[in-house]
Amino acid sequence: MKYRYAISTATGARKYNQDRAACMEGDQSVLLILGDGLGGHAGGDIAADLLVDTASRAFLKIRTPVISEPSLFLALILQHAHRAINSYARHSEENIDPRTTAVLCLIQNGYAYWAHAGDSRLYLFRNSSQLTRTLDHTGRDQARANPGGRNSYSGTGLFNCIGGNHRPQITLGPEIALQRGDRIMLCSDGVWQGMPTDEIVEYLYKEDLEAGTDEMLEEITRRHRKKCDNVTVLAFTWDDRSPPGQNMRHETIRDVPAEQVWQEVRESEIRMKKIMGHKPAKEAGAGISHADLSELDSVLSEVESFVKRLESQR
Repeated sequence: MKYRYAISTATGARKYNQDRAACMEGDQSVLLILGDGLGGHAGGDIAADLLVDTASRAFLKIRTPVISEPSLFLALILQHAHRAINSYARHSEENIDPRTTAVLCLIQNGYAYWAHAGDSRLYLFRNSSQLTRTLDHTGRDQARANPGGRNSYSGTGLFNCIGGNHRPQITLGPEIALQRGDRIMLCSDGVWQGMPTDEIVEYLYKEDLEAGTDEMLEEITRRHRKKCDNVTVLAFTWDDRSPPGQNMRHETIRDVPAEQVWQEVRESEIRMKKIMGHKPAKEAGAGISHADLSELDSVLSEVESFVKRLESQR
């Protein structure tokens, strides 16, 4: 795989930065992670930290070169991050209510898959034009996307996040075959609120990607000096000329309620058992086997002990 990435962040006019971002690199896959800790709830930075740590640990534990259930994998990460954040809050001696937005993007075999909760965004640009972006979990963006339709969310603000009393609604993006020169951008709301998309594109397409993202945030903070939010960008450029490999046939955007995530995991295991029959996993060609899903389940169940260790360090 040939690609480049850059991460830029700035505190803006806030007292401290609650945004977090990371890029995890494997031999044949990349995981992009971004979270924006909610400033209106104590412990937003903790929530964003736990999101990044949970996603990173899960990605590093996957041993198969290709994940055959990429969207399920991303949804499962967000579900476990939600549990980790709430567990941390329950065991904390401080009165905190940590919450965060979340955007994850997995790139493998020349395809991109993503999942999100909240109003941090993922954009995909092709030939300097916006191809698609995530739809914010806000009443305003939902109403704009469906004018005149029924909107079950009162108000215009944020109604969904990772952490808190309500189970998160997880939106899974479609499978997109990447083309050489495509740009993917994950960003906190301070970025898309602070600069029009047509200007953002100009910075993303600069020859030096890192310099471009740094300059973008400098301009946003200059324009909104007295009221600038935390601003964070994770920019990714696909430079590979190879045609995409095998797709996983995930063609539509889906909203996945949290209670369905575990059901999908179990159904996936059943499907893979049927595919494998009595054959060894290597002969099944299943990408991620029943054993791999069980391993992932086991790995992510370690979140509770990880949270306790993190708590003792703070």
